[in-house]
Amino acid sequence: MARILVVSSSQLDRGVLTDVVSADDELFIVVPAVEQSRLQWLANDEDAARADAREVGESIGRAAPTEPSVVDVKPDAPDQVVLDAIAEHHPDRIVVALREGEEATWRERGGLDEFPREIDGTPVVRISI
Repeated sequence: MARILVVSSSQLDRGVLTDVVSADDELFIVVPAVEQSRLQWLANDEDAARADAREVGESIGRAAPTEPSVVDVKPDAPDQVVLDAIAEHHPDRIVVALREGEEATWRERGGLDEFPREIDGTPVVRISI
């Protein structure tokens, strides 16, 4: 059994999840609320972005091969969400799934490239959506 942290900005297919999560793993899902404009972000108008992120997290939880221990939504950028979730959940493996290119929101654009293959000794699996 491993403690797996999945940080994703979008829904993931079951096939993708079964490649990185086993049925006996402890699963933590954290979704950054990235579906907002710069103006909404500046005005702290994040209710709709949080609601969208909650739906994404619940969808990932339903598609996962195991029941998640936590499905959480955070208002921060993906890189900060990962660092905070590492401190909170102490995972054995981190899975970061972000959209790239024209599909990416301004808060996640280029973010996947910024993640190293390892953070504080914990391996990071990067998935482009």
